[in-house]
Amino acid sequence: MKIKTWMVILIVVIVTGVVLWAFIPGNTTDKVEDQSNINYDKLDEVVFDVQTSPIIKGNLLLYVNANGIVRASEELEVTAKVSGIINNLNIFEGKSVTKGDLLIGLDDREYELALTDAKAKVTDARIEYGFLMKEMTADKTENPQAVEIQKQIDRLEANYKAGKLDEQKYNEQRDELDMKLLFSGAKREEVVLNKSGLTAAINSYKRAKLNFEYTKIMAPFNGVVGDFDLVKGQRINSGQKLCKLFNNSALRIDVGVLESDVTRININGSAKIEIPSVPGQAFIGKVVNVSPYIDKETKTCKVTIQIQNASNKLKPGMFVKVNIETTNLQNRVLIPKEALLVRDKRPLVFVVEDGLAKWKYIEMGEQNDEFIEVLSGVEPGENVIVEGQYTLAHDAKVKIIK
Repeated sequence: MKIKTWMVILIVVIVTGVVLWAFIPGNTTDKVEDQSNINYDKLDEVVFDVQTSPIIKGNLLLYVNANGIVRASEELEVTAKVSGIINNLNIFEGKSVTKGDLLIGLDDREYELALTDAKAKVTDARIEYGFLMKEMTADKTENPQAVEIQKQIDRLEANYKAGKLDEQKYNEQRDELDMKLLFSGAKREEVVLNKSGLTAAINSYKRAKLNFEYTKIMAPFNGVVGDFDLVKGQRINSGQKLCKLFNNSALRIDVGVLESDVTRININGSAKIEIPSVPGQAFIGKVVNVSPYIDKETKTCKVTIQIQNASNKLKPGMFVKVNIETTNLQNRVLIPKEALLVRDKRPLVFVVEDGLAKWKYIEMGEQNDEFIEVLSGVEPGENVIVEGQYTLAHDAKVKIIK
């Protein structure tokens, strides 16, 4: 009886399990029929969007890259040569001036008085000189001693010009002979000039005239005023810095070039200049100087590039990136640098043929920041993929978009 009961229970459990399994999602006959209708062939029709660029034949410019700081082609720290009070101020920070313009004028009254006094002393000395010359006996006889000394001077000059004497010995012997000639009476006019005080008076006059002229500080070249903070009525001292003057019409950039690259740089060669603070614009300069020596610490050579600043956008002190042209390779097969891929340590590109991406290994030559020279593997006129190529496989279907 017990056995029959257990058999009934077991049959009920089995039937219940079968019924429940039949209603579980995904196990229905209809679902199986839906899966059988999927078209797996459509997975091969995926099309990749790409951008292309034609392979060209042209010139490849090679550059040496360097960084530098812009400086003015002419820069001067204007200093006072005499002391005085500012009574004329014609400049301000950032003002453009022309060569010869008056920048700063000092009170010149004291210097004018000193100049007038110096003129008077020259006049007095000239009168004294005239009296002394009249008192001297006009001896027209030839002085044998003076003639002999002059011959010695002539021989000394000849030996020095021939390289038989160094400069120190020449100066010592010349000074000695000049003193002998003076005491022989042959240079009586020089004696009178010194005795009358005329020589000293003339020198004092020249110095006073120079100091008077220094009260007017003029622009030595066309430029722009900077680092200026003086005011009218301020007293300045001799040697004091007054301002800076920059010639910004033409700017210069000094860059350090590695010794391995400097031999490829030529004077008057072109240089492309990029300025991070002026984005989107490229400036062209030229090489104006290459230093004759290599810095032993940095192992670089100083190269100077000059650039015109007609737009006045460039300022001294700006950081710049410089590409100095070294070689112009003519008639080369070129691809854009963006097209290059490297797989299995070999360079390759994808080109488009009949709507399919074709993978081609290439042999590379020289390159710059924009183009790569191709020695073999592709031909001019083919369209090389420059965007969208990283996920491509050989013979993948592609669509060219702009």
